[in-house]
Amino acid sequence: MPDRSFSSTECASRPVRVLKFGGTSVGSADGIKNAVRLVHAATETCRPVVVVSAAAGVTDALVQAAEESRADRGSVEAWTRRVGRRYRALAANTLADEALRARYDTALRAELSELRRALQEMAGPNAAAARDVVLAAGERLMVPLLAAALDASGCTSQAVDAATLIRTDAAHGDATVQWAPTRRQVRDWHRTRAAGLPVVTGFVGETADGKTTTLGRGGSDLSAAVLAWALAAERMERWTDVEGLYTRDPDAHSDAQPLQRIDFEQARAWTKAGRLGMHPCTLDPLMDAGIPLRVRCTHRPAAPGTRIVPAPTLAQG
Repeated sequence: MPDRSFSSTECASRPVRVLKFGGTSVGSADGIKNAVRLVHAATETCRPVVVVSAAAGVTDALVQAAEESRADRGSVEAWTRRVGRRYRALAANTLADEALRARYDTALRAELSELRRALQEMAGPNAAAARDVVLAAGERLMVPLLAAALDASGCTSQAVDAATLIRTDAAHGDATVQWAPTRRQVRDWHRTRAAGLPVVTGFVGETADGKTTTLGRGGSDLSAAVLAWALAAERMERWTDVEGLYTRDPDAHSDAQPLQRIDFEQARAWTKAGRLGMHPCTLDPLMDAGIPLRVRCTHRPAAPGTRIVPAPTLAQG
């Protein structure tokens, strides 16, 4: 792959596009390498901003770690080692370059130290805030790994913690985005950021006084939508391990039908009802800005997936 480096002044005529990769898409070395190929392909036509979730299963493990550490501080080291092993294995199987592995290991050690500290605080008076730091670790460990994999492929990248971008209230575990300061922070960052394709943590925000928050289940989808809204992106792409959205859960219902296209109003109603597997507020900022969402499959990128579009676009075909 050719060397690519992106700055805020390069390729200004190309639109911004937000690409969000879910945990199943980056839960293995092959998945990460495939995500890298998809990002490379996107750079041919747009300026990507990549948002990534924790590796599949990690957030659930961190929820369990937080609960066990609240009751038993003796479990802290075991959980820290367990999470570290998962990401070290991913790095070992993803990064062939020794220098990049060493760079990632430095980031991993620093984040594991924060995870250990937060787990130790789970039994204290600040448990709600500590729990958000625990849960954010999955994304904060994935972002530098995907960034290193992009660098290894010749695509210069920049790891970004969304805590510096997405301002929220202090409702730990299910924080609400503060829209005006978030838009200002995102636009200021994007205008002045250093060279490199940005890889941003999903799920994570920060209060005005610098406390880490999380956006609730499915929060990485909302993170990506917020960035798309703030940057007036051409579109958001949600990359998953399925070929789009269905009328019902296809694993549980044999009569589930794939949806190639759906309008915002219908999709929003289904999302609020928990039927589409996204954070219930994901579509709100996209609807506000008229930004379409395309759900695509990492294993079959040529498949049409599902387009969620404003009603007039749907009517026009």
